[in-house]
Order: sequence, then C-alpha cells, then structure tokens
Amino acid sequence: MVYSCPIDVLWISKCKYNNKVIDKHTHRFYHMFFVRNGDGKIFVDGKEYTVNKNDVYFCHPEIVHGIIAQSAAPLNTIEIKFTVLDEELLRLLELLQHKIECKPKSFHFRLEELVMEALYKPKFYKEVVNTGFARLLFELARNDENPFMSHVNEMQETIKGGIKDKEGNTFNLIKIIDYINENYTEKITLKRLSDIGAISPAHLNKLFKSNFNVSPMQYINNFRISKAKELMMYSDFNITQISELVGFQSVHYFSRYFKNKERITPSEFRKGV
Repeated sequence: MVYSCPIDVLWISKCKYNNKVIDKHTHRFYHMFFVRNGDGKIFVDGKEYTVNKNDVYFCHPEIVHGIIAQSAAPLNTIEIKFTVLDEELLRLLELLQHKIECKPKSFHFRLEELVMEALYKPKFYKEVVNTGFARLLFELARNDENPFMSHVNEMQETIKGGIKDKEGNTFNLIKIIDYINENYTEKITLKRLSDIGAISPAHLNKLFKSNFNVSPMQYINNFRISKAKELMMYSDFNITQISELVGFQSVHYFSRYFKNKERITPSEFRKGV
C-alpha cells in the first residue's frame, strides 16, 4: 500500500547545545527549530534572534543559519529537517517568516509525540511523522489555535483580570495556569504553584475550589486526562506509555483517576473512538 504526503521528514530529534557554536551554513532542505528552553542566539538569513521558550525558527533551503549557545543554561530544541513534495505547499511555506509566533499551546506536546514515533519506530511511524508534521506546518501557516486547547484559552480569559476571594482580595493566577500548561508532563507540587503565585497553599486551594470547583492538583490531573485522551485518539502509544507522557507517576493511578472521571477505563475509551 502506497501512502502519499506533501512532505518527507528526513530527521527529527531533540537537541542540546551546551557551550557550542554551530557555524553559519546552508543546506538543500528545510530546517525548523522549536525552542524547548535555555538560552542562546539563532542566526537566520543575516538576522540575529535571542531565543525564548516556545519560539519557532524556520529556515528555508539555501538560507544561511547558525547557533550560538554559550550561556550557563544550555539551549534545548526539537529540530526537524524535511523536504517538500507539493508545489502548492512550497508556495505556502515561502510566505512563512523566519521567526514564527507559536500560538497553539500543545505545539510542543505534539512535536514530542512525533519525536517518540521516530525514536521507537512502531508500524507506519514514517507515515505518522510525515502527516503529523504536515498538519503542524499548516497550523503554523494559518496561525490558528488547536481546538483541543480551547477550554484552556477560555479559562485564561476568565482569570485575565484576576479573581477575587470571599474577602474581596484580587489574585492573578495566570502565571500558575501557564506553568501547569507548560509543565504538566513533569511532577508539579502545590508548594511550587503557591511559590509561583506568591500565595499560601491553603489559600490557593480555596481559590481554585471556589472559582473552578476543583483543587489545583485536580485541575492538573484533569488537564493530563484531556491530553491522554488526545493521544489515545491520534497515536499508537500504549496506555502505559501515554500515562508516562502526560505526567502520571504510575499507570495504575492513571487508570483509576481516568475511570473515576470518565466512568470508563482508558482501554474502553480507546476502543470507542
């Protein structure tokens, strides 16, 4: 069976630049950088950019580019080298800027999924990587939001002006919500969230429960469940792998939490989609 896709991903991987200089160079394929974290500078087509977390840098074929990463914090990226097989897509990509505003909140997560596909090479991994990355390119081109994250955007709009406690004091929880959205794959503690929001753990619990009807930790796990459902719908990862990818410490706890929230097991959910 032959599958066609408008792009061919030649290479996708996580990269770490620790006190390194990548001399300016060119090549015949496209090269995209997604900044996971760290410090450094990227040069593209004669312009120097100081990198920020979640930046996307897009290098067209034969465009001069390079990297300097010599600060204390190593520069960590996800990089994709690819060719384009479709004339219409070629014309579309010509319109992309070298630095692209990455609006979709789950862009990083979905790139991580493609990296895992390429690393473990399950059946049809090449087709999954090519079609998955093609979709991300189209989303960058239209600069649109991922529908799976609409509820997060709505919550951010709700809390943008701050939320009040029973005494009328106003608190800004945007930093806390942003931290959760960006770090849900890691272990997150209530103490860490209270430090970010400059508010006591007990008061933070009260604010979440009075405004969102869940505790901060329940919000985190509910968010993880929504990401797990996305993976169960659109990936070939097994339940154990998915539980680890979205930040649960054990597959047993993930399964119990999922069933309590959704009233079905993860396996039953996957069979039904």
